[in-house]
Amino acid sequence: MKFNRKYPLIASALLLAVISCNRDPVPPPQPVIDYVTVKQLRKMYDEGVTTIDTNIYIQGIITITPELGNLPSFVAYLQDSTAGICLTVSGTNTFSRDSEVKILCRGVSFTMYNGLLQFGDISIADQTELISLTPPPLTPVKATIQQLLGGEHQAEYVMIEGVQFDEPGTYSGTNILTDCSDEIDVYTRSDATFSATSLPAGNGYIKGVASVFNDAQLLLRDETENQMTGTRCNASGTIYLSQDFTSLVRNADVSTLAGWKTLSQEGTKTWYGNEVGSRKWVQATAYNSGLASVVTWMIAPVVDMTAATEPYLLFESADGYDNGATLKVYVSTDYTGSATPWTSTWTEKSFTLPPSTQGTYSQFVSSGQIDLTAYKGGQVYVAWVYTGADPTGTASDKTTTWEVDNVLVAEK
Repeated sequence: MKFNRKYPLIASALLLAVISCNRDPVPPPQPVIDYVTVKQLRKMYDEGVTTIDTNIYIQGIITITPELGNLPSFVAYLQDSTAGICLTVSGTNTFSRDSEVKILCRGVSFTMYNGLLQFGDISIADQTELISLTPPPLTPVKATIQQLLGGEHQAEYVMIEGVQFDEPGTYSGTNILTDCSDEIDVYTRSDATFSATSLPAGNGYIKGVASVFNDAQLLLRDETENQMTGTRCNASGTIYLSQDFTSLVRNADVSTLAGWKTLSQEGTKTWYGNEVGSRKWVQATAYNSGLASVVTWMIAPVVDMTAATEPYLLFESADGYDNGATLKVYVSTDYTGSATPWTSTWTEKSFTLPPSTQGTYSQFVSSGQIDLTAYKGGQVYVAWVYTGADPTGTASDKTTTWEVDNVLVAEK
């Protein structure tokens, strides 16, 4: 019997082809990356983890960024439905406020900085994924000052109700927010676009991000996230006089404001409006006057304290190129509104002065509460008196510029 030799050859060829196909490279399986909540991430630190060495990711809303200047350039805050956390960024920080992002956590470390838990340094290019620039708006968590002081809601976007700022002024620096029981600092960097904006004067709610710098503090996202127009707590009679000079036109005499006066006792200089950026104030100076003596008064409208119990005066002042011209504050009960206030009886009141600044302008400084209890039950006038000189042809100039802002007479 004859066998056909073709068939074994064909079978061998097919077997070789199969073996050859099996030798093609097979891509490795994609690594599994597990989702964890921000609360779970924070718990890892509590359990002793310092650097993430597993494939996990978090996802949430960026609540605040350096976009408006109220954070350092390398910081942002993220929050999901469970908690919030402060992020630090390596390289350029391109996080966008209110966007939703995913962050790969492997290799990222925790740091405790002055009581604030930080998570970084994160490379936005290599470790983040933009989910949406316009996700559904994040609703702030309702919180109390007492809860924030107790360490709750750290790094979360919160809303605090029934609060007011302790004193008038601008957002810049540290301001005290109170519910008339507890107090917390609201900190705004001088670089923030809204730092020179005046604080709201009433009581109501405010939104911000709960943070820590040794003690609990609130960071604002911008100056619009509040409604504080209600009656202030613990204020039996309230605010008797409030003036932030925002309606005063630059270079216009303060006398253009209803009830305010500027009168020259010596020389011809007056108190007038000035502004830089969004901040306005009133000022006086002997600079470039050529006058041997400059004494100019600014007098506030009469203050009726008939029903007062513990009234006080508060304002902010700053000086520029200080070379000896002075600013003094006086109170009178017998001034009648005449054009010669210096003929009436005035009592000088001490206040906190800004630091003497020879080569530039100082920051505005609060006067501190000036007690007016001695004048309750009647009407009083408050005056600011500038005294300086700029005699022609001499070196005895006293041309310091003195600035005043955010005048308040109110109850303690």
